[in-house]
Amino acid sequence: MTTHKRDYGDLLVLMALAGFTLWYLMDAIRVSSAIQNLLLILPLSLVVLAIVLLEVAIRLKQGTLLTRPDDGGEPLHRTLPVVGLFTAYVISLETLGFDVATVLFVALFLLLKGERNWLLLGGYSLAFGFGTAFFFAEMLPYPMHMLVLPD
Repeated sequence: MTTHKRDYGDLLVLMALAGFTLWYLMDAIRVSSAIQNLLLILPLSLVVLAIVLLEVAIRLKQGTLLTRPDDGGEPLHRTLPVVGLFTAYVISLETLGFDVATVLFVALFLLLKGERNWLLLGGYSLAFGFGTAFFFAEMLPYPMHMLVLPD
């Protein structure tokens, strides 16, 4: 039988995420309600708020919003490499370019999480990395450093 301890951490994180998102959105609207200013901020804010609401609704329905099972969670030795990988990703953006750094980050993350199908790993990393880089290069009004895709 699993015992559950009362835990407010997940709820606090969800509330902080929703609060920060609302604050950022309201500040962006206050500064300028021009379409160019809100083109990325408004849809992303709505997606984040919808995900937070969905997570709260699911956890309330399951009765697990304020409880955490005693399974110990993911061990630290599996979390720290992901933190290190993300740090390396951010540091390498200027050197490798957003496109190549994103492809490598996704591929190495999938490797860390146990993916061993090389075709899936390579295909997903290339599609997601270059797709994301192309999307942001087209949507954002300032140039992003790219290594393979045109700036």
